[in-house]
Amino acid sequence: MSITEKNTLKIRTVLNNLIGNVTAKTLFTGYGLYYKSNMFGVYQSDIFYLRAKNHLAEYLENKGAVRWVSSDHRSRLMISSYYQLPLAITQNPLLYQKVIIESIQQIQDEKLSENLKKINRIKGLPNLTIKYERLLSKVNITNVQELKTIGAVNSYVRLKKNGFLVNINFFWNLFAALQNRSANMLTDNEKSAALKILNVALANAGLRQIKTNNPEK
Repeated sequence: MSITEKNTLKIRTVLNNLIGNVTAKTLFTGYGLYYKSNMFGVYQSDIFYLRAKNHLAEYLENKGAVRWVSSDHRSRLMISSYYQLPLAITQNPLLYQKVIIESIQQIQDEKLSENLKKINRIKGLPNLTIKYERLLSKVNITNVQELKTIGAVNSYVRLKKNGFLVNINFFWNLFAALQNRSANMLTDNEKSAALKILNVALANAGLRQIKTNNPEK
C-alpha cells in the first residue's frame, strides 16, 4: 500500500461504500479523490471536501456546509468550489451518496460542455485552421453551427463583400469542410456544380464572377 493509499484509506473506505471505485492522488495540498477520471473531492487533515457549484453549492450551504478557504493564496482559486459537509449529510448515507453523485455529474457535464465547444470550433473542421476561424469571425461567423447555417457559398460572398482577399481554394476548403471531407477529394463535377452556384451568388452581390473553365484557380 502506497503512502497516498494509506493516508486516504479511512475516507476511501467510506466513499467506496457509497459509490465504489474511489482512488486518490497527491495534490499541492492534501489529496484529490477521484471517481474514474473525475476529481470530486479533496482530503486534507482528515477532512473531506466535496466539489460543488451552482445549485449544488447553494444546496450544501443551506444544509450548513462550509466552503474550504485555504491560507495559501496560490491555491485559493482552485479550491473555492469545495465544501466541508455537515453531519446532517455525512450521517445520512442516502443523502451523502446523492450529493456525491450529483457532484460527479456536474464534473461530467462540464467536460461534455468543453468537448462540445471544441467540436464547434471552426478550426477543428477538415482543411480549416485558426486562420480560417479568425477570418470568418471578422464577418460574424464564429462557430461551426453558424458556418453550416450560412453555408460555404454565402460565407465566401460575405468575405468578398467585406473586402477580404480570399481565393477559390479558400472556397473549396470551406465547401469540403462542411461535408467533413478533404478538399483534395472533391471531383471535377462537384466543383463545376458548386462553382455555378457560387457565381450566381457573386453576381447577385455585385461581385466579379470566377471563370468556370478552370475551377482550380
